[in-house]
Amino acid sequence: MRAIATTVVRESIRGKQRTGFIYDVDLEARTVARRLPVPDPNFPESDDNPRGGVRGGRGVAVTSRGIVVANYDTLSVYDDEWTLLDSITHPLFVGLHEIDWDGSHIWMAATGIDALLRTTLDGTVEAAWDPHAAPDFMQFDLRRRPDPLDGSVDYRVREAPLIDQCHLNGVTRRNGTTIVNCGLVRKRKSLAARTLRHLRRPPSRKEHQGSGRRNSGRSLVVQVDHGLPARVLVELADHDFPTHNGQLLDDGRVIVNDSTENTLRVFAVESPPKEILAARVPGTWLRGLEPIAPNRVVVGTAPASLVIVDVTTGSLEGAVQLSDDPNEAVHGLTLCPPRDERL
Repeated sequence: MRAIATTVVRESIRGKQRTGFIYDVDLEARTVARRLPVPDPNFPESDDNPRGGVRGGRGVAVTSRGIVVANYDTLSVYDDEWTLLDSITHPLFVGLHEIDWDGSHIWMAATGIDALLRTTLDGTVEAAWDPHAAPDFMQFDLRRRPDPLDGSVDYRVREAPLIDQCHLNGVTRRNGTTIVNCGLVRKRKSLAARTLRHLRRPPSRKEHQGSGRRNSGRSLVVQVDHGLPARVLVELADHDFPTHNGQLLDDGRVIVNDSTENTLRVFAVESPPKEILAARVPGTWLRGLEPIAPNRVVVGTAPASLVIVDVTTGSLEGAVQLSDDPNEAVHGLTLCPPRDERL
């Protein structure tokens, strides 16, 4: 069973070090067949995150035309021998995170602008869902989007400010259904509260990071099928840091990576949803999730490793270590079927 993973190397310095890698993995043999660097982003200046928000690899998807790997602002298309065939970028490609392929479109979580995008492999891009314009999302008190998502504004060069109020960081397409992970939804504070926070802001980001509930919000797994109201399947309230990879299993269970607790959580979609499994995974920063059997998934963690988990019992059934660097974490993850079985 072949899997493809991407990684991010935290604390790496772009231009001086490799900031992430692509791993071609044999899950059954527990071996790495190939390792190559993730291409650098084309527009890194659009991100002012001093911790290096443009680093490394993001989502990965396997299509009939090649293996597609995302970085911060570009999709790179490779053949099975890792020859670069094509690259795609667009004014809306900012802060790309997870991606998925449904046979006709690559679906992308554009975290830097809080939008779900989709593109054909010839580069025809459109916004597929905008939480800031969704009437059924008004309950979360999101700010109105001041600039359009029609491609007329180039967010890669900061022709307009970025928006990250939902931290929309994951998308999966299965059986015609679209599931989006909103890693951390934060209500927009009043002008008075924002002004007071600015006046009280510590002189350095590092000092601020150590103070209590810095980003308190909620994490959501949302079904956003075309023409229907968005449906929140799972909500984790009072969350401080983003979750990742929330998605539906084929039997209707919802599964999500709680990266803060490094815990894989499984829910039965009831009213209200019921947590039926919390499986702690060794390492830090749980991210990357791919079903490989009805009750088994593979997840990523740091130092960069792939761990197979039974989602019924929570037992860990094996692992593949990709790197021993504690700063290298898995980001994107997908299975890579034989060519004649691809969509």
